[in-house]
Amino acid sequence: MARWQIERVCDWLISPSPETLDRCSGVLETAVAELADGASWLGQARGNPDAQAEAWHLNRAVRRAGKLLESASGYHTRWSRIRDTMTQGYGHQGVAAPPVLPGRISLQG
Repeated sequence: MARWQIERVCDWLISPSPETLDRCSGVLETAVAELADGASWLGQARGNPDAQAEAWHLNRAVRRAGKLLESASGYHTRWSRIRDTMTQGYGHQGVAAPPVLPGRISLQG
């Protein structure tokens, strides 16, 4: 199930938008929780060809999701810089004004 969720996130990240990224975070959190819950059976699956194949596919999906998330992050960071320069103008000596960064809070209990 976790691999399917991660692959779904990868499909969404092909055309990332802020809304898509928000949706992806919830699905990824669920996948991580499922993986943590299933970690106890990993020792028992050692040597099982089906389990090894699933682990390989899961690893590939996680790596792909990581690359897509990095790409989406870079894209939105670059556009934020362009937007900031366009809206805040330039300071002394032609240097772009420093961006005003919105705060983001992440709480875990």
